[in-house]
Amino acid sequence: MIEIVGFRKEVIGPFSGQKFSIRRVRFKEFITTIGGLPLPISSTVQEVLGQLKEKTQAGDIETEDRITRFYVSKGIVEPKIWFDAGQDCPSDCIYYEDLGSDLDYLAGEIIQFSHEMAGLKEMEKFFRESGAGAPGPNGQAVWTEAIEPVASTDS
Repeated sequence: MIEIVGFRKEVIGPFSGQKFSIRRVRFKEFITTIGGLPLPISSTVQEVLGQLKEKTQAGDIETEDRITRFYVSKGIVEPKIWFDAGQDCPSDCIYYEDLGSDLDYLAGEIIQFSHEMAGLKEMEKFFRESGAGAPGPNGQAVWTEAIEPVASTDS
């Protein structure tokens, strides 16, 4: 059975208190949508990301809005967000301007959820913890404090 929990996440808008179900968004789709080149060309991707970073740091509101709209429209499962004219908003959707600052919060949550790797936190914890290392098949645990440099025998 598929566990949908790994593919979706529940978040609560800090300003509205509304519960949202979000999903991961493909980075490749994001790059393609904003006009970047295909991902296999790594230097190009780095260049596109560098340009985006410069635009957002320079206060390029248009780019920030495109990024926010992309992630929110692709990443929110429910309730759906409506980006067309407010008077045409269906009753089962939320008009994006009604979200206020929750809109930016949701975009940030979707970006973070989309690009985090499951298990990466556990791997980082494993490599950063101090203490005994894993013993070999027939050995004792290795403590980092017990390793001392061997004195040089060269005279």
